[in-house]
Amino acid sequence: MFLLAAIALAQANPTMRASPQPPAPAMAPAQAPLLHDTRGRPVMTVQINGKGPFPMVVDTAAQTSLMSRALATELALKPLNGGIGVNGATGSEQARLYPVDRMTNALVDARYVAMVELANGNVTDARGIIGMEFFTSRKLLIDRSTNRIAAEPSAPAGPGFATIVGSRTGEGFVQIPLTLDGVRIPALIDTGAAVTIANAAAFRLLGWADNDPRLSDGGEIRGVSAGGQKIRIARIGTLSIGKIRLSSVPVMISNDDNPKPSIILGDDLLNLFPGYSIDFPRAELHIKVPAKKLMHKGSLSSVCI
Repeated sequence: MFLLAAIALAQANPTMRASPQPPAPAMAPAQAPLLHDTRGRPVMTVQINGKGPFPMVVDTAAQTSLMSRALATELALKPLNGGIGVNGATGSEQARLYPVDRMTNALVDARYVAMVELANGNVTDARGIIGMEFFTSRKLLIDRSTNRIAAEPSAPAGPGFATIVGSRTGEGFVQIPLTLDGVRIPALIDTGAAVTIANAAAFRLLGWADNDPRLSDGGEIRGVSAGGQKIRIARIGTLSIGKIRLSSVPVMISNDDNPKPSIILGDDLLNLFPGYSIDFPRAELHIKVPAKKLMHKGSLSSVCI
């Protein structure tokens, strides 16, 4: 998972911008081929300093873009003085900043930027992460049915899409309400997360005890930092995203010591749908309406719209 909850620049080279300027809101729609990494995360390719293309995860819960240490070495980039504090879902650490003259594809054209080092390069087979500094004034479309990723002007959902109204977080991300077995809990839309994860406080709200026998060991998750976090697995009877209802849904549980219930909506659920878009200015999730029934983790889940 690539959630960057907070970013703090430290002693960056003053001749470099820490993040590129976002495109103008009136920018015409643009699209690129949609790929996926081995964990199902959305990926698009970019050129960096005229080289590439390099596959990069598109992470709707990352404030800024990152590149792997191996890619920085391949591009012969020398780190800037100082660094950046990165707070991820699995820990915090200091990361280096790499100066990039230009990063470009059909959706992005960034010049003279400092890209953060992705400390845990093994978390994905992609070469880095594209953050939301490019898209917060637009709608980002992930369309699996046409294998494309697009950046469009903010607008109401088009025909064939269901709208789930959410809100913007302090970091500018979009969160929407999920209903788990009748209990409504806010969920951050995080395409950098391969799985959906709820914190322990969310499950206490559902009436589950920390030692509930229905919980099973889920192993460990890793994010942008080098550390890991133990997780457990619970199976939810009914999970609703707006009017879309899924049944018998596995959800990971992390012990983040946060007393406020929260969920990260990951790609295991987002990829159930033919496509979806996150409209940042409107704080909405638009889901491409699927068939009435979907296969989820090998078992039939009903979808009612």
